[in-house]
Amino acid sequence: GLLIRAQNIPNMPLRFIEDGTMEPWEVTLTAGKIAQRCGEEFQKKTFGDSTLGEKEAEEMQVISGRIVAVLTRLEELEEELLKRCSRGHDIITQKSFGEPGLLFSLGVAENELKAWQTEENSLDAAAAAIDAACLFDEKLRDNRARSLLAMFLYELEGPGLRLNNVVLPCMDVDFLSKDEWDVLFVPNERKEEKTGKISVQDIHGSEASPEVDEEQPNRPLHPIAIDAIEEAFRLRAQNLTTSPLRIINSKTEWFEVQYNAVTFADRFLRKYRSKSLSEEELQTIGGRIVGVLMRLDDLEWEWNHRVCSSPLGQEESASMIPYEQWKTTLGLHPGGVEQVCVETIDVALLEEEDFARARAEKMLGLFLGCIEGPALKASGNRVPGGSEIDFIKCTAQRALMEPKLDNPN
Repeated sequence: GLLIRAQNIPNMPLRFIEDGTMEPWEVTLTAGKIAQRCGEEFQKKTFGDSTLGEKEAEEMQVISGRIVAVLTRLEELEEELLKRCSRGHDIITQKSFGEPGLLFSLGVAENELKAWQTEENSLDAAAAAIDAACLFDEKLRDNRARSLLAMFLYELEGPGLRLNNVVLPCMDVDFLSKDEWDVLFVPNERKEEKTGKISVQDIHGSEASPEVDEEQPNRPLHPIAIDAIEEAFRLRAQNLTTSPLRIINSKTEWFEVQYNAVTFADRFLRKYRSKSLSEEELQTIGGRIVGVLMRLDDLEWEWNHRVCSSPLGQEESASMIPYEQWKTTLGLHPGGVEQVCVETIDVALLEEEDFARARAEKMLGLFLGCIEGPALKASGNRVPGGSEIDFIKCTAQRALMEPKLDNPN
């Protein structure tokens, strides 16, 4: 990805240019193409022509997902990398591995850091320097990729997964030296990685910022996100092969789903850009729309599992919600068809507006409670409007949207 960006290949942009000639989704599309190609090459090299088992298929999905996630956040991660190298100047100058030293081992060119510091921390000034270095220095590219992946795993992907006891292949950052760790992260913090006590910089990329204006009005943003997710449910239910929001058949690629999720969010929010919403508010809403759409299958399964395992879904419980009210109250289809008959769910979502609305609310609530909220709380960051699940009035349902904690026994 770093090499392709440095080559400025036509129709393969990985750096967004705000001159009106390109859309943000074009970067996502390029990232998806790279992930697909690299995934196919790795699969062929590792597994040959063998059919992938369930474990191997999961590994390939994780690899592709991480590639897209890092490449679509390159500028944000790189800016943070330069900040930390600048902040860790004493460590870098005191410790080295010999020429070219610790800075090089982190994937940062010396003239890039100088340009960034000289031009008031401008990534534009540093871009030419790093592109020139990446064109001809494979080792620098490799080192930079390691640093960017480490920050992504440790501060973006890891916190939410660990708080919810979700395990993915290769979650630990075990490929850095102690000196590299001390520059990128707080010294001696490595031992906390598996406890969930992690400093999270961002859950949506640039949307979550610790510098949110204290005087900014606390406007309700959740209704807009719910409207979008409800509309997306109906779009996904149509199973259009031209704009899939799920894997429809063997010809559907995951990057197409990612691309369509981003495109959908961008198009949906266009009508709100002239309604006094700030750019940060729009980014927060957009991040939630994409975040939910990319996890819909998992969120749907998790919500159904939590409800059915709770008093709300058990017949012997006095608190059970009557089956005829499940669609409008819980956003779930009764009769044991969840995750069993997708067609039945799709038809109901297309025909029953109240069902689609309730289901959208539950998916957003579960996302906020288990993914966005815990990560922001761990980092001390905030987003406009907050991450409270204040649109779910039922206390029992809100409790089901909280992160699952490890059993203390």
